[in-house]
Formats: sequence, structure tokens, C-alpha cells
Amino acid sequence: MHRRWRPLLALALIATPLSGAAGHPHIFIKHGMTLLFGAHDLVGIRMRWTFDEMYSAMLEADYTKAQDGSVTPEEVKRIEKENFSNLANYNFFIDLKINDAPVRVTDVQDFAATFSDHRATFEFTVPIKTEELREPNIAEIGVFDPEYYVEFTILDRDPIAIENDGAFAAQCEVMHDQPRNTPLGTKFADIAVCTYRVKS
Repeated sequence: MHRRWRPLLALALIATPLSGAAGHPHIFIKHGMTLLFGAHDLVGIRMRWTFDEMYSAMLEADYTKAQDGSVTPEEVKRIEKENFSNLANYNFFIDLKINDAPVRVTDVQDFAATFSDHRATFEFTVPIKTEELREPNIAEIGVFDPEYYVEFTILDRDPIAIENDGAFAAQCEVMHDQPRNTPLGTKFADIAVCTYRVKS
């Protein structure tokens, strides 16, 4: 049984035989990110995931009482507990490297869930603890499901923002359709590559 987002499982099995349930995506997410700088280094990445309308409608029906786009703090906590926290077992789908060193994401902070224009959005922060500054530093950030149950696509407009970078010079670009080896063969993902250094 696929345990990552259980509310979708029943619907997916109606349309797809069990043997092919992970062969093509059932959830579609547009994502963007904000790099957060502290006084001395990169300290976090704020992720923003916006779901497709069908899955958003399921989330709203299952987790919100008002059904008008509003969501209470208690409902947000329930969404986080039942529909998000178990993604820690999957690195939260985040493929992160700092200066070529893989960073495993086992914990995130400041989870929020909102509903707008018939779409659900999850936001959360990935804390970063870097070993040492280099000249320059390179952060590579991808969001990818190797089982291809969830398809992530980076936003076309303003996919990457930078916050509190007063002491740093930072520049980011998106590398589209980078190949990834998976149990289902080669799949492709968008990667954000951000280079930063201390301002002289």
C-alpha cells in the first residue's frame, strides 16, 4: 500500500490497476522556493507546493469544515500530521546538495496549509546547517519523487526568491529536465542551482 498520501490511494486504485499505481503520476505539484540567509550563511529554504485542483478538492473535503477555502490552525495541524509528516520517510521528496555534499532532509519547520482558487498550498522550511563557507558556495535543490507517483514542476515565473542576503551575493538559475535514474527508468526533474558568496 502506498502510504505517502493515503487520501489519494482509493481514488488512484479506481482508475489504475495496483501493479501500475506508481507508473505514472496521480498528484501534480507546482513548486517554488525562498533561500533564507542568516548573518553568516544559508540557514534555510522555504518551500512552497501548490497542488492540482483534484487533489486540492480532496484535501479540502477531508480536512476542512468550512469548505470555503478557510482553514483553522487545528485543521492545519491535522493536515500536517496525517498528510505531510510521513514524507520524512522519503526525504520530503527533496534532493539537496550543498557544495556537492548530499543533505538528507529528515525534519522541517513552520508547516502551513492554505486554500485559494481551488488549489491547496503547503509551505514549510528546510533548516540548513552548513559545515563551512567556501568561495563560492553552491546549493542544488530539486524536488522529485523517484516512484513518479507525484510529479513536481518548478514555477515558470519567479520560482526562486532570496531573503536576508545583505551580507551575501547570491544568484540562482533553473536547470530544466535533468535526468534522474529511478526504478521506473530515467525520469526528469527541474533543479535550482544557487551560487552565493560573502560580499567583499
